[in-house]
Amino acid sequence: MSDSTLVTSDLINLYDAALLCGGFTVRLNADGTITPAATGFAVSATDERRSVPVDVPFADFASVVERLRTLYPTANAVGGWVDGQWLYLDPVEIIDDRSKAESLGRLRNQIAIYDLSASEEIRL
Repeated sequence: MSDSTLVTSDLINLYDAALLCGGFTVRLNADGTITPAATGFAVSATDERRSVPVDVPFADFASVVERLRTLYPTANAVGGWVDGQWLYLDPVEIIDDRSKAESLGRLRNQIAIYDLSASEEIRL
């Protein structure tokens, strides 16, 4: 992940995508920009779960996303998804192979991974 800070408009777009559309996965580019991840399988880069209530204030959401970028500099993406009353936020690895993604997800005690191409959650 990049050392630069995401611009506020990008963070607002991620916040809206999480709360209005149910989630997001974006690649983090070296220049500090983000690009929607469209292919592969999104898998959390850690077995630690980070969740906040779905009614989290924007400033707290932005702080968590920026902190993830700092704590997990090798993750190539960040993702967020709503499950019930919780918004999960993860540093993410985009994996091309489904079998490998499922194995990593299980090793990291994930609830699910996400098939970006099919826009489908895969419960583990």
